Amino acid sequence: MTSKNEYQGYFADCYVLSDKRTVEFINDFLDKFVPNRQESADEYEVPQYSDNPTEIFDNANDTLKFLVDNPDFEHSIYWRNPDKSDLRGVELFFTNDGYVVMGIYCETMYPNTEIEDIFYKKLTEYCGSEIGYITYEDTPPFNSEEFIDKARKHNNS
Repeated sequence: MTSKNEYQGYFADCYVLSDKRTVEFINDFLDKFVPNRQESADEYEVPQYSDNPTEIFDNANDTLKFLVDNPDFEHSIYWRNPDKSDLRGVELFFTNDGYVVMGIYCETMYPNTEIEDIFYKKLTEYCGSEIGYITYEDTPPFNSEEFIDKARKHNNS
C-alpha cells in the first residue's frame, strides 16, 4: 500500500477543451499556472513530426501565434515547471478544428487522486469548461469531437 506522500513515478494529465484559442487567453493561462516556465523543445516544426515542415520556429511564442492564426493545424507544445511543486508542467494541444486542449501534468499518488483532482478543478474553472478528463501518461485527441467523445467515456466509466 502506498503512503499518502508517495508519488507513483509517473504523471497525471488533466485536460480541458476550450474554444478560447487566442494568444491572450493562452498567455494568461501560462502566466497563471507556470509563471517561471521553461520550454520543452528547441524548435517547433509545422506540421509537427513531418519530414517536410512548411514552418520552423525557434520558440514557443512564435509557434503559438502561428497556430492561433491557422486553426486547421494540430500541434502540441509543452512547458516544464522549474519550481518545486506538484504541478510539473503545462501542455497545449491545438486541434485541427480551431479548439485548444489546455493541459496540466502533475504528480500523482494514484489510486489516491487528490493532487490531480485539485488541478483539474482549477483548470476547468479557469477555462470555464466542464469538457475534460484526467488520465495518466496519455495524450488527448487532436479533434474537438473526438476529445468530447473521449471525455464522455472517461467521465462515465
